[in-house]
Amino acid sequence: MASLSLTASTADYQTYRHDFARGELDYDPATVHKFVAEMKRQGMLLNEFSWDDWYQNSHMVDRPEYIADASLYECRLLLSAMARLERFSPGVLQNMRRQGVMLALLERMQQLQKAA
Repeated sequence: MASLSLTASTADYQTYRHDFARGELDYDPATVHKFVAEMKRQGMLLNEFSWDDWYQNSHMVDRPEYIADASLYECRLLLSAMARLERFSPGVLQNMRRQGVMLALLERMQQLQKAA
């Protein structure tokens, strides 16, 4: 099982949190890609998953506040699906950042790590 160590570094967590919370403000688009690359490096992206699982959990993308109760698997599933969708539809990750999904995922993963 993958373990999240990004949030163990308070500086990294604070940097991503600050950048993801910027909404429509001036923002470096590379930041969200850097975050996803870091999650991939740590083994947090799922190599295989069922798109049916994605569809059953995709409501969290429409309502980021639901992510506050997501399991680690659900966080990994959402992040993995968004990373895959980005390959075919550039801009998905930026849209998810603007809608608060990336911030909600980061904060939930931080909570889950602290609880572990």
